[in-house]
Amino acid sequence: MDTREASPDDNQPLQELQARCPQGTTLVVSLVNTPDFFARVKAYPTYRVYVTCEDDRIIGSGAVAVRDGMLDGRPCRVGYEFQAFVAPEARRKGVAGALHRCREQYLIEQGAALSYALTLEGNSPAMAHLEYEGFVGPHRTLVMPILHVYREMSVPPTAKIRSAERGDLPAVAELMNHTWRGCDLYEPTSAERLAAFIERTPAYTLDDLLVLESGGKVVACLGCWDWSAIIRVSVEALNWRLRMTRVMTDVMRWFRPTPMVPRIGATLKQGCLTPIGFAAVEHLVPLLRYVNNRALARGIEQLLWLWEPSHPLLRCLKGFFRTDVAMCLYVKPFGDSTLGGSPVFVDAIDL
Repeated sequence: MDTREASPDDNQPLQELQARCPQGTTLVVSLVNTPDFFARVKAYPTYRVYVTCEDDRIIGSGAVAVRDGMLDGRPCRVGYEFQAFVAPEARRKGVAGALHRCREQYLIEQGAALSYALTLEGNSPAMAHLEYEGFVGPHRTLVMPILHVYREMSVPPTAKIRSAERGDLPAVAELMNHTWRGCDLYEPTSAERLAAFIERTPAYTLDDLLVLESGGKVVACLGCWDWSAIIRVSVEALNWRLRMTRVMTDVMRWFRPTPMVPRIGATLKQGCLTPIGFAAVEHLVPLLRYVNNRALARGIEQLLWLWEPSHPLLRCLKGFFRTDVAMCLYVKPFGDSTLGGSPVFVDAIDL
């Protein structure tokens, strides 16, 4: 068994293995990065993808990203470990541990102060693995609101909403820094950093970043990254409760617009909401409604993001039908650095 950095030649074998590793219990889905397996990681400025092989066959993979962030008010480097999967027949053979050790070594070489990982609440195998590898947690339980896109929403006619232009990026950066100041893991941004994010991220352009103007100033920004351009999400199974819910919503849809429970075999189209910034949280309401309508026109069925459960952004969601999913944040410090009691910022691209 050998673990190494992945290469472009691994694209198809990784996709094939990924398709064999569905996720979830209530809703079981297959997630396959397509057409380019490596498109998912390109949103990060620095990253690595590792694979573990046995007899020249890939039996596991894991990705890691490193970026700048804040810890207790001081800048440092932080790592994020994600998108790990192991062939069903190779589980309990130390593959996940070998992948973690390679990722951890890379983070230490890059000068990271800590590593963090996310897992769905109730995913006992993932939690047990993280704790076995020295992660502390869950440090925090975050909420991932899934906004269901199924009907057009009213947007005030006076709301001045448009796609961002290059000249808006300084104002957008200022709004983001205002919104997330004081949050651990947040990396203060700039026009140059935002431009670099847009340029390196597949299927993301300035047209996907919307701004709201008031009094001649940009007072809010909201981006939507269409994940369906880089990740195919296919429904493989529903539990009995979701199957019954589907029957009921199919009946209700005859009388009023109703969110749809996907069928087995359906491909979900999801959008990731990033970046987010506002002068006042109320400014985000018309932007969210506008993004909902735009997503509806593009066939996107769900919008995803990640917050602290007490974040005031929750006040923006009146009129939306949403499903809240709990996400556990695990942390592994390298040395004395760790997260404290301050709010944390986790970008939706981490999902």
